[in-house]
Amino acid sequence: MKAILYTRVSTKDQSTARQVNDMKSLPEFDIVKVFSEKVSGFSVSVDDRPILQKALSYLKTNNIKCIMVSEVSRLGRNTHEVLGLIEDLKKQGVAIYIHNLGTTINKSESSSEIFTKLIVTIMADLARLESEQMSYRIKSGIKARKANGLTTGRKIGSIESKEKFLSKHSDIQKYLSKGYSSREIQKLCKCSPNTIKKVKESLV
Repeated sequence: MKAILYTRVSTKDQSTARQVNDMKSLPEFDIVKVFSEKVSGFSVSVDDRPILQKALSYLKTNNIKCIMVSEVSRLGRNTHEVLGLIEDLKKQGVAIYIHNLGTTINKSESSSEIFTKLIVTIMADLARLESEQMSYRIKSGIKARKANGLTTGRKIGSIESKEKFLSKHSDIQKYLSKGYSSREIQKLCKCSPNTIKKVKESLV
């Protein structure tokens, strides 16, 4: 099946390479074009994401009937928007392959579509809640430390050696060497994007 591939990461220091490599190896799809975007799916709506809009336009003008994404959250974190986009593509006869679910939706009128749409709804909601909870935990932790008269960083005037810093983040180094994106590492290591960026810079 001819398809286009759409990938998205949230920050500039993240890479879409892993998403692309994972899906390019699938023999059942003939990927004719890849669209990659670096933009927040939580704060920027579907209509305001230029690369996604180019991808959707390409589908129409080139009569491509499938778009591939690594997971539902690549399309967006707003459940209503995601479901609206899925419905619009269905009206155009465009299927959506979702890699982490291992399924293609909009490809038929079968009863399994209802179950798949339910999964999509749940996954999109979970992605949105995860972002909100991560933001809340960070802000709450900083507020609690300040309330107790504690600093939110290292002791003023102290300098941490590169070796000591890297030794504390060997797990991040391991995932970086395996090609994981910053977003994936954040989830696995429970760390901030700035920590991952600092590890990358320290390894240069």
